Amino acid sequence: MKTMIPFMKSAPEVCLNIMANRKKLIKPLVDLYTAKEYKKIVIVASGSSCNIANSVKYFIQNTLNTEVKIIWPMTYIKFDYKFNEDAFIICMSQSGKSTNTIQAVKKANKLGQDIAVLTTNANSPIMDYTSNVFEYGSGSDDYYVAKGYPASCTFLMLFALETALTKNIIKKEEFELKIKELEKAVSLMKTSLDESELFYINNKEEFKSMRRAMVVGCGPSYGTALEGALKINETFGIPTNAYEMEEFVHGPSYEISKDHAVFFIDNGDEAHERVMQLYSAIHLLTDKVFLISNNGYASDRRIWKLDYEISSEFSVLFNIIPFQLISDSICNDLDLLSYNVRNYEFEKIIKTKA
Repeated sequence: MKTMIPFMKSAPEVCLNIMANRKKLIKPLVDLYTAKEYKKIVIVASGSSCNIANSVKYFIQNTLNTEVKIIWPMTYIKFDYKFNEDAFIICMSQSGKSTNTIQAVKKANKLGQDIAVLTTNANSPIMDYTSNVFEYGSGSDDYYVAKGYPASCTFLMLFALETALTKNIIKKEEFELKIKELEKAVSLMKTSLDESELFYINNKEEFKSMRRAMVVGCGPSYGTALEGALKINETFGIPTNAYEMEEFVHGPSYEISKDHAVFFIDNGDEAHERVMQLYSAIHLLTDKVFLISNNGYASDRRIWKLDYEISSEFSVLFNIIPFQLISDSICNDLDLLSYNVRNYEFEKIIKTKA
């Protein structure tokens, strides 16, 4: 298996480099966006790019006081392309090769909508369809998006902050405070990796024996849940789904049996009380209940926790790391990978990459 560990270890430095070079990397995107007045931002993305968008949606929305809508590329192409006349369309593709995102760019061009493409590789097929291509600055060698996820989140947060400053939505003092908090969040990624290694060691037998997993989040943590579930899916290969907190108890929770593993993500934000209520109650259905938390709780080997003193909105940068580490470690310990010849033949037919 292509291990994620080197990319996870390099991610903090990559994020700091994006911050240090934000005038070069992000200012052109800010200039493009601020050249007109837009009523909303529409992000078109799939896979990890869609999960990244869900992770930072509320940060962008609250920072810019602008609606942010996320649409899957094929849904945008076939159904949800109307009523975007005053929207800024952002198409995201880590590789720049996703065929559905390339088709979405073509659709936006046909409709005359204003568009920007975000990718790790500007010299990719997607650049043939628009000149407004912007690189995240994280490199294109990251197969499982282990550094790409936090790096892309960092890029989009910086885009929101720099735009808000340019448009006088926030003052310089607030801007600088947010930048310091973002730097602090990046610095916590190393601690998160260390804690995740201990978390895996303390629970490795239960992790390796998982045959069904569910990941629950709300708001920004729902984006983390989506990416965490995807990491388990595409590496370990067991059925894994992400659920919004309240949707989880409207049907999905009925399938839980004693061999199910359930992960709850608690950012310590507005959803905290309800998340903890669900976390406590679900023990009636299974013992394999794990908590990814940014708050101090009694010591429990099934609780991964990281204490910090910054806004919870930045926690998406380090709360994904336990899922990356668990997925990678299971596959390394069991010497397996879900991707096989059948997957290869399937992908040859459906052609997801250009």
